[in-house]
Amino acid sequence: MARICLAWLYAITKYGYPTPVDRMLNAFEDAARLGFRYVEVEAVGERNLREVEERRGELRAKLSELGLDLVNFAGIFREIVSPDSSEREKGLVMLERAAELAAYFGVEMLQTDTFTPPLEFVGARPYSSAVVFGERYRVRVDPAFSWRKFWSTLVETMRRASRIAAARGLKFIIEPRIGETVSNSDAMLRLIDEVGEDNFGAVLDVGHLHAAKELIPLSVEKLGGRIFYVHASDNDGRDNYHWAPGRGTVDWEGVFEALRKHGFRGPIAVDVGGPDIAARLDEEVATAREFLERMAAKYLG
Repeated sequence: MARICLAWLYAITKYGYPTPVDRMLNAFEDAARLGFRYVEVEAVGERNLREVEERRGELRAKLSELGLDLVNFAGIFREIVSPDSSEREKGLVMLERAAELAAYFGVEMLQTDTFTPPLEFVGARPYSSAVVFGERYRVRVDPAFSWRKFWSTLVETMRRASRIAAARGLKFIIEPRIGETVSNSDAMLRLIDEVGEDNFGAVLDVGHLHAAKELIPLSVEKLGGRIFYVHASDNDGRDNYHWAPGRGTVDWEGVFEALRKHGFRGPIAVDVGGPDIAARLDEEVATAREFLERMAAKYLG
């Protein structure tokens, strides 16, 4: 039976970003109340990471008390894509600390982002706050910026991060997200191929890919067995809203047929949230969980 878990977007929507540890404990209680057995957690920046480190025993005790298992630990440190090598090293050190926490909590996966390249944004910047849907972006590219050099550095950074995770028995995962360096399945596939580490794979983030106009069953076909995790949400195919699956225009039958073809057995997260549904968040999450349980039972056994 597929493991249906609650993604961290729930905590972000309800308790803020980054989510302080006191609110992480509340989010775990919410997950149990909503009928979940599996959850993920996210540390954003050095301060939030340090707080999780200091209170890791309390967090693990709460998970045990509630009968919850943690499947994924996300360490979100923008420094890892900095053009400054010393900043990148700081980011990798923080990611290594996140990997230690992942091992402590007994999870199977360590996640991070690829963030936005070092461009000058005129006005709004992607993910400057937690979740803003339907933004428009204008950028200026510095004449001194080299995409090939930046990409080469990213590949080496992700290779090092993969090895950090592998040393602790962890898979290392990235999700393509609109507006980031890796924003679609083809870029993700290229990164996987060039990093060349067996434990490096993808989060299939259905909401982001659908808003990017991808054909999700084809995305699954491209990434195949390198999909280690699924973030499930729906939208109208235009803005990257994160509604309950079935409320938008995603071809969920096609998605699950493709996942079955490639023998997917990883966790599937209810990745539902955002300001537009905050007032009915629990209802939306419950609807999503029931939908995904039905689809997983039908297609994945």
